[in-house]
Amino acid sequence: MSRQLLNRKGGWVIGIAVAVGLFVALNTALSGLTGVRIDLTEDRLYTLSDGTQRILDKMTEPVTFELYVSQRLIKEVAIYGNYAGRVRDVVNEFAANSNGKLKVVERDPEPFSEIEDAAVGAGVTGVPLDASGEKVYFGLAARVRDRAGVIGFFQPQREAFLEYDLARMLEGLINPKRPVIGVVTSLPLFGPFMPQPGGPKAWFIVDALKDGFDVRNIFDLKEDMTDDIDVLMLVHPTLDDEDLYAIDQFLMRKGRLLVFSDPFSELAQGAAMSGRPMAPKESNINKLTEKWGVKVVEGQTAGDISLARIVNAGTEQDMKPAPYLLWLTVKDDAINRDDAVTRDINAVNLGSAGVIDVSSAAKVKVEPLLSTTAQSQSFATDLINVRKPNVLDFVERFKPSGKPLLLAARLTGAIDSTFPEGPPEPQKPKEVKAPGAENDKDGKLDEAEKKVAKELKGNEWPPHVSKSKEPVNIILVTDSDMLKEHFWVRVQDFFGQRVALPFANNGDFVVNALENLAGSGDLITLRSRGTAQRPFVKVEALRVKADAKFRSREQVLVKRLADVQKNFEELQSKASSTPQEGEPVLTPEKQEALDDKMAVLRTDLLAIRKELRSVQLELRKDIEALDSTLRFLNIGLVPILVGLFAIGISVVRTQRRKMVVQG
Repeated sequence: MSRQLLNRKGGWVIGIAVAVGLFVALNTALSGLTGVRIDLTEDRLYTLSDGTQRILDKMTEPVTFELYVSQRLIKEVAIYGNYAGRVRDVVNEFAANSNGKLKVVERDPEPFSEIEDAAVGAGVTGVPLDASGEKVYFGLAARVRDRAGVIGFFQPQREAFLEYDLARMLEGLINPKRPVIGVVTSLPLFGPFMPQPGGPKAWFIVDALKDGFDVRNIFDLKEDMTDDIDVLMLVHPTLDDEDLYAIDQFLMRKGRLLVFSDPFSELAQGAAMSGRPMAPKESNINKLTEKWGVKVVEGQTAGDISLARIVNAGTEQDMKPAPYLLWLTVKDDAINRDDAVTRDINAVNLGSAGVIDVSSAAKVKVEPLLSTTAQSQSFATDLINVRKPNVLDFVERFKPSGKPLLLAARLTGAIDSTFPEGPPEPQKPKEVKAPGAENDKDGKLDEAEKKVAKELKGNEWPPHVSKSKEPVNIILVTDSDMLKEHFWVRVQDFFGQRVALPFANNGDFVVNALENLAGSGDLITLRSRGTAQRPFVKVEALRVKADAKFRSREQVLVKRLADVQKNFEELQSKASSTPQEGEPVLTPEKQEALDDKMAVLRTDLLAIRKELRSVQLELRKDIEALDSTLRFLNIGLVPILVGLFAIGISVVRTQRRKMVVQG
């Protein structure tokens, strides 16, 4: 029927008019569905997470978001113009899902205007756009009654964290009381122990924690532990019996503990080797956990060839990419997706992490959070060279165990105190006894000491608790180096602001763990939302396979090549040098023998180099073959398919014409 209509005179005009009419009618019918849209982006960038929605649902008072955007900035700098649209969309999505409790106001802070004064007063950061010094603004101030929050300047590099940054600020406004985290550490987490002007600052992980928690540095567990501490966090701690007792009693009363022990602290060992010791290289709380059937294996670190980070095992001039088995990027199936702490984590970087051993008769429930793959092995920490990591040594020693190693775990359950007799005896300095006291054999002096000690013990500590008041919740991690910046984040200075650009989820893991232990989990579902990596999974699998097959052979050849090269150079030097006074002159026969040796070595050199090139080619062969296949599929296959499709249509039309003519 449509063919007949179009073949009639004026049929095309009628068809176009009908199409336009249908288009107008459809738009009119849908005009009442304002705000309805479908989010087809892979990461659902325009759909708020469940955690954000729960925060919005908790609002009981009206909140105002004041978005300060300089029009000059978005007109003259394209990247900020695009990002401003993204920020508007997300902010308006917050307002649309707040049941009318959140209002968004956008303002343009022109130079020397009252709006600019308001932006500066709210804490929004002004940035000079050119040499004139005129500042532009792109930030947000939030207000609820007398409380305020601010995002000083929106950075396009943090687009993946946009929803989290906004939700975290809103959470702080509607719930101003922050959980209290007590941190015990022997590392300079809060800055150098002897700070200098312009010197290093606190680790960035501390800044990240202070955004959502009241963070306190605990120097003395006996004196500084107050009742308002919600979670205790241990980072490579140095502990005596009294410290362990304080932790034990905190578990009996509060039961919330996050531990970063370490069988080999690369930071502490590096400092010791440079003459500035700060802490022992090893730490654990085995004296507590062994009572429950759990311990960190002492003197052992985990290695995994499939999770190993690729580093330069050579020099700056002679680059040799190789897997460093002790530096792991824990990802994919090595992360527990069923736990709230790690559910949305993509990758965690570890350095010389330990191994958790769980007894078959463990008294607590042990749930893995981070593990290795079956392509793993434990190594003695004595093998580690901190000054110059001996990357290839671990590759040569590697023999996969065939089973995963446990790197981080959650421990839960009711426990008894590790100190059933109460607090340990006070540690008193040794005293010099009065003359003759050593001859006093009636025991009165020892008994007196014991009596004093008992009185001291009773006065120093709160009443002893022998059983946990509720099931404990402990997260045990076997690495403390993972908290240092170079393992997970690049920190840039942006006009006085420290801007974080994470490349791994180490910080997310720590904050998730503390929020979970402190009882707040609304932000967990969105913190890592935009940090999803796009790894070349197939390429990585080919690389690991080639490493396992050819890397050891390559190292043998490299060593042989170096030895032969050295012998050849020694003979060459001997043959070309002029004998010194008193040295024997080479006879023609010896010279000929020397030349023959050099010829053999030269032949060996060429053969080894040829074989080495062959092995190195095999290392890259499968990856290059995959690259060629992908290039063909992307560049050549589509035009070929289009051409074949066109030929097919042409053949079909020709056959139809023949059938019409014949019919």
